[in-house]
Amino acid sequence: MQSKSSYDCFREGSWRLWVLRDMWSEALWREVLQQIESERPAKHPQTRRFFYASGGREFYLKIYHPSGPGGTVKDFFRNSKAVRALKQGCALSELGFHVPLAVAAGEKRDFGILNRAFLLTSAVKGLPLPLYLEGFLGKRDRASLQQKRQWLDRLAIEIRRMHRLGFVHGDLVPSNIVVQAEEAQVAFFFVDNDRTRRYPAWFPQGRWRRNLVQLNRFVLPGISLQDRMRFLKTYLGKPWGRGERRFLKWLEEKTRKRRRECDHVEAGVSFRELMRWNGPFSSNFSN
Repeated sequence: MQSKSSYDCFREGSWRLWVLRDMWSEALWREVLQQIESERPAKHPQTRRFFYASGGREFYLKIYHPSGPGGTVKDFFRNSKAVRALKQGCALSELGFHVPLAVAAGEKRDFGILNRAFLLTSAVKGLPLPLYLEGFLGKRDRASLQQKRQWLDRLAIEIRRMHRLGFVHGDLVPSNIVVQAEEAQVAFFFVDNDRTRRYPAWFPQGRWRRNLVQLNRFVLPGISLQDRMRFLKTYLGKPWGRGERRFLKWLEEKTRKRRRECDHVEAGVSFRELMRWNGPFSSNFSN
């Protein structure tokens, strides 16, 4: 379990660092710094995967470059996305959710203006959800179908618990859910938490709906319309009523809209046909 108390905060030259004391070292910092300095500035954060030979571990390094004018002003008064991701990961972990282990985060500022930031996480031994699902393709036996239904229910319950505790994931697309399956045990890791937010329980907000649209708009290996309905029914945790049917219609409309905008798919067909795996309207399931 990640906890804020497990991290040390200190300055290293022009950098302010938050590091997991049991895993951090000067040698690792030199490797991270070399990776950061060799990365060209880019509009969007860049993620590097590297193997640290001295520690025998695999890491992901996410490098953030300066935002546009509006973001620069906001970043002057708040932590960088890297540090926010570390803190949100700790908050999720403390409540029993699975997230990649954040080894370190850092930000470099010039007179308070954010110049660069990074987040270093340990690699998760697992598969992104779409690749994990490919393992069920072609399997028609009762045991495989039962296993798929069980993990669908577990994933729905986990996401519902996250939302009821006030968390809204910043980008809950299937590729940001990593499945770690060991024998009969399955764990779902939520990655890419730099835009994840937590709202007070009393605060009325419908941002959780955006997460369901993000998940629903992808055509996924072996996932049928029946599977989607089962997932949603488990997530809602109640029998279908008028309100649930209204929400189902809203979700379909939003999913169709997102498919038009992101996949350039616009077809006057049933939702079952639109979202059918390997159907005429399917598209790449990766983010």
